Amino acid sequence: MVFSPAGGLSVLLFMAVVIGVCIMFIGAVGVASERLEFSVNREVIKVTLLTLLWLAFGTFLTYTKIFQFRPYPVALAYFILVLLLSIGLALSRYGNRLALSLSLSALVLFHGFRLPLEIIFHQWAEQGTMPATMTWTGYNFDIVAGIMALMIAPFANSHRCLAWVFNIVGFALAVNAVYVGVMSSPLPFAWQIEPRLLLLYHIPYFLVMPVCVGGGIAGHVILTKALLYRA
Repeated sequence: MVFSPAGGLSVLLFMAVVIGVCIMFIGAVGVASERLEFSVNREVIKVTLLTLLWLAFGTFLTYTKIFQFRPYPVALAYFILVLLLSIGLALSRYGNRLALSLSLSALVLFHGFRLPLEIIFHQWAEQGTMPATMTWTGYNFDIVAGIMALMIAPFANSHRCLAWVFNIVGFALAVNAVYVGVMSSPLPFAWQIEPRLLLLYHIPYFLVMPVCVGGGIAGHVILTKALLYRA
């Protein structure tokens, strides 16, 4: 399986999205800690170190090419680990703090990163870096979630029903994107398409999974908790 690297500008834009998601998460922890009267510096340093360790772990696995040599079950196991840890983070004390202290508008707006990410995916598909199935020309319509987030965020605080609509639709789109990603991969039960989805095998492209996919799933769980707290 041959991988065609993306153009330099699109990779830089992708890294900007990844860094932006990480900064939003760490910044949100800082804001939540201040509002709930925890030590801001200690909590920010702690979550920053944990984030760096998580990214370093994924970088190490990708660098060793273990995903490439053993896509099944190692790559699939890592994918499941990302989903479980993302949900675990959302259900942890940090997820509780974010749900309690951040506004619904902020929690919805977080998902706005999905708009530029999907535009980048479209560019990568045109360049042959990833299959068209992963874009809106195929079966991945996650760009709708990014657009909805930007449109609904200003009204989410005063109209909780809109936040619920976004959360349900956005989560469904995220689940669909996960399914399409799995079925576009080199796993033995996946679709027989070319090119295959090989982002997990290469640095920095693999970051889409632990940061963007994981962040999106965690964001929806936290938003659900926030909506239930305010019911």
